[in-house]
This record gives sequence, structure tokens and C-alpha cells, in this order.
Amino acid sequence: MNEQIGPRAALVTGGGSGVGFALAQQLAATGRHVLICGRDPDRLANAAARIPGLQTMRADLAVPADVDRVASTAAALPGLDLVINNAGVQFDRQWATSDADELLDDLTEELATNLIAPLRLTARLVPTLALAPSATIVNITSALGLVPKRSAPVYCAAKAGLIAATTSLRYQLATDAPTVRIVDAMLPLVDTAMTAGRGRGKISPDAAAAAVLAGLNKPHVRRIRVGKVGILLGMQRISPTLAARVVAD
Repeated sequence: MNEQIGPRAALVTGGGSGVGFALAQQLAATGRHVLICGRDPDRLANAAARIPGLQTMRADLAVPADVDRVASTAAALPGLDLVINNAGVQFDRQWATSDADELLDDLTEELATNLIAPLRLTARLVPTLALAPSATIVNITSALGLVPKRSAPVYCAAKAGLIAATTSLRYQLATDAPTVRIVDAMLPLVDTAMTAGRGRGKISPDAAAAAVLAGLNKPHVRRIRVGKVGILLGMQRISPTLAARVVAD
């Protein structure tokens, strides 16, 4: 990456596999010190074995105390100027036929991980990021936040909320912390464990990560749309009904 971001320190949540791992690997290759967090100790150990100098910590971002631990560890990194809120979970549930208690447990975890955790981390880390000459917060979102699908209403709602919060915070930070930019990076369907058995035409985690980091190298970019996302959003503008029909299932 170029000097717009610089070879300093970065936090990537959900960095043990998938897009998060690819982001950590590509950032480390530029000379950055990278901290990742995740729930699976085996995945974290594998990531550490494959990325020289990688710092890992086990954390469940659905748990507020774990989010705060991650924030404290990240804030202590010399030169922290990049935070990528990548971690996400998705549960497919049929609301009319699912056990209500299981459904409530799932939706609580989805909202906590996909929406509350990125906002909580951002709240904790903005003061530290504002001390850097320039800093960036990246929220990994999805077109499903704008064009929801049938099987994952809570995931879609969480991503919609994250898109809206990113836009609103962009207005605030432009005045209150102008050296901190906040970026919405919207991905298409990526070939990860979370999307196993879902959809077609997936891109690789490496390709998704490379597109996000390439976008960040443009200093004035505030929104990154990867791959077919641009086509879907264009379709939505022209014919919302058609876009909804394409994504619905």
C-alpha cells in the first residue's frame, strides 16, 4: 500500500480466515504490524503460522467485554492508524417455524457481532486514531444491506444499519476528527466458510481483500464497491423490483 495509509499498525477483526485473513496477509506484506482477533484459536494459530509477525487475540465480538479488550490492545499498538471491522456472522432462520428461543439467541449474536461490535470498537478507538497524522476506519458491508434476501433478515438489517451509521459518522468525523476517514467497503458474495452452499459466482477472499486495499490507496475514497456490487446497485436504481427479485432467495 502507498503512503496514504503507511506501513504502521492495523487491526483486522475476524482475521483468522476468509477475507479477514487475506486482508491481514496483504497488509503484513507491506510491512505493517497487524493485530487480528477471532473466536477460533485453531484458526488464529494457523494465521500466525502463515503471517510473520502477526499478533493475534481470541475474542468473541458478540461479548462487549471482549470488544473492549480488543480496543484496549489495539489502542496500545504504536502507530495504529487503520481499523478494519470485518468480522461477521450470518444465520439463516425461518421465523415462522424456528424455535423462538434459538431464534432470539441467533439474532442477538448477529446484531451484536455485525453492528454493535463495529460501532463499539469505533467509539473506543476514534480518540486514538485521531492522534495519528491520518487514519482510516473500514466497515465491511454488503449489498444485502440495501437489497435484502429472504433467508437472512437480521444479517441484512445489521448491514443496513452499518451502512447508515458509516455515512452518519462520516459527516461527524469530517468536522470533529478530520484526519480520520471512515469507509464503507461493500463486498459481493465471497467464497468463505460463512457462504458455503450459498449462491454462485463468488470471488476469492484474496481478490476481495486486494480490491478493498486498492480502494484505500485512493485518499479521497469514502465508498468502495467490489465486483458485481456496482451492477446490482445500478440495477436497484433503475428497477428496485428487479434487483429485489434477483437477490430475494
